[in-house]
Amino acid sequence: MEKEHNFTLGYLGMTTQLKAEGKLDFTAGLKRVRSCMRNNNIRVNIRKKKRNRIKLKHEYISENLLSGHFDRASKNEVWATDTTEVVYFEDNKPQKVRLHAVLDLYGRYVISYNLSKTETTSAVIDTFKKAFSKEPGVRPMVHTDRGAAYCSLSFNQYLEKMNCVHSMSHPGHPWENSPMERWWNDFKLLWLERHPQPQSFEELKRLIDEGVKYFNTKRAYASKNGLTAEKFRNQTA
Repeated sequence: MEKEHNFTLGYLGMTTQLKAEGKLDFTAGLKRVRSCMRNNNIRVNIRKKKRNRIKLKHEYISENLLSGHFDRASKNEVWATDTTEVVYFEDNKPQKVRLHAVLDLYGRYVISYNLSKTETTSAVIDTFKKAFSKEPGVRPMVHTDRGAAYCSLSFNQYLEKMNCVHSMSHPGHPWENSPMERWWNDFKLLWLERHPQPQSFEELKRLIDEGVKYFNTKRAYASKNGLTAEKFRNQTA
C-alpha cells in the first residue's frame, strides 16, 4: 500500500487508509500500525515546504467575509480558489504554466481546475464556468486572495451575474485562505514531487488529472471520518 501512495502515508494516514479500503479483518489501532511500520522500516518521505513571509500589498476590493469559518455544514456553501505555478519540460527547458482550482470547503473537494500559460482573468472565469456546469444553480460564497485576476472588474461582474458573494483575504495573509494553501501543498509535495517531471504539456495535464482524481476519490482522511473527499461531500443531498 505504501508504494501505491508514494510513501506519503504516516501512521495516522496509513491507519485511516487501511480501514477505508477494507484491508483489515481485525482491529488495528494507531500504536499497532506504527509498530508494524517501524518493524518493516516503512517511513513517510516528505520534504517540508519552504515558507515565504514576504507581505504583498494590494488594494482592498472586498472584506474577508469568510473570516476563517472554513468548516461548513453542507456542500456548495463556500468555494475557495487560487492559482499556483507548475512546470513541465520541452526540449529540456522548463516551461511554467498556471494551475487554477475551485475547492468546495465541505470535504475539501476540487470541483474544477484549469491550466493556462499565465494568470489571466479569462482563465479564472473559465475555471468557474466548469465548476458551475458541474454544480448548476448554486450560489456559493467565493473566497479568494487579492491577485490581479480576482480583483478584476470582469471577474467580479461574473460573480455578480452568478449571484455569488465575493470574500477576499487581506494582503499578505495566506492563512486566511488556508484550506486552498493546504491543498496546493499536499498536491505538490505528495503528488507532483513523487512523480517524474512531465516532458510535455500533455504529460503534465495527465499527471494533474490523475492527481486531482486521487485526492478527490482515493485518499481517505481521518478529519473526514475516514472517508475520501468525494464520499464525505456526497453525504449531503
